[in-house]
Amino acid sequence: MPVYYFHIRSDRGVHPDTDGVRLPDGEAVRREAIDRALVEMAEGEKHAEDRTGWAFDIRDDHDRPVLELPFMEAIPQG
Repeated sequence: MPVYYFHIRSDRGVHPDTDGVRLPDGEAVRREAIDRALVEMAEGEKHAEDRTGWAFDIRDDHDRPVLELPFMEAIPQG
């Protein structure tokens, strides 16, 4: 199973993911990114920090771009 790295881009720069996570496919990567973005935004709210402008830059184990997901895209619509 491939390893994916969920680097965070914030207003303070890039926060690298040095551990990565093994996931089976691109759909699993997207679901994981949405879940992590929601957690990050909730954690930010606890500290009165708006993280809605942050984004994931997700790369594979060969440092190839896989997905860019702005945290705003994780917020449920409706």
